[in-house]
Amino acid sequence: ITMLEHQKILLDQLSYDPELFRKEIVKSFKWLKSYEIIMLHRWLKENYGKTHASVIRDLFEYIAA
Repeated sequence: ITMLEHQKILLDQLSYDPELFRKEIVKSFKWLKSYEIIMLHRWLKENYGKTHASVIRDLFEYIAA
């Protein structure tokens, strides 16, 4: 299992709490390679774009994907 896949699983489990969700995404930035961060951004928009739009927008403001 890749670190990206691990983070997706964790984020699925934490999606009930916006603050924990946000903190885990921030941690992801430390561990993932730049192309994985872009992939994570796409995955987050597809899966949580409606429920956590503001968190995703705030954290990925400067990342084009």
